[in-house]
Amino acid sequence: MKKLLALTLAGSMVFSMPVLAATSPTAQAVVASTATVADAAAAENKSIGEYLNNAVTEVPGLKEVTPLAQGGHVIINGAPSNQTFSVLKPEKKEVESAIAHAAALSGKVLNVAQINASIRNFQTATVNFYMEGIKAGQNIKVYQLINGVWVELTVSEIREDHIIVDMTSLGTLAFVEVPVAVPALPAQ
Repeated sequence: MKKLLALTLAGSMVFSMPVLAATSPTAQAVVASTATVADAAAAENKSIGEYLNNAVTEVPGLKEVTPLAQGGHVIINGAPSNQTFSVLKPEKKEVESAIAHAAALSGKVLNVAQINASIRNFQTATVNFYMEGIKAGQNIKVYQLINGVWVELTVSEIREDHIIVDMTSLGTLAFVEVPVAVPALPAQ
């Protein structure tokens, strides 16, 4: 029995195909790949980290920025999708407008970003944005710049590091922390 097993194993070794590993990329290929990423990031006016993470961590005209990113899984018209919304840098005039709008609300701009995607025609998109450092219970409003006017969007959930926003179109969003409204006390 041992001889039969030994012969079977030896036979399988003789007829087996050798496995070859793929060659490693050359240093030139790695440098070319890095340059391509750097060029793509520069085209979006982003750092390589922002580009690779679909994030905006620095905004022109905004001193303190809460990092903003989007990782996909957008719910479009009520159905889960594989769509990712791109988070891009806004124009400086949009940031200035957001700062003025937040000041009128006694609020503070956390971030401003242009949101884009390959999908254009949707009724609703429920988008989970990653915002490092926010906490459940913070009073954060999201506004979209539509024809020069900041329009409030529905925020369906705020939890640690995440804010879920319902959008009806793509465009520039401002994330604004506003004071919690205190209800008026009844007259005594």
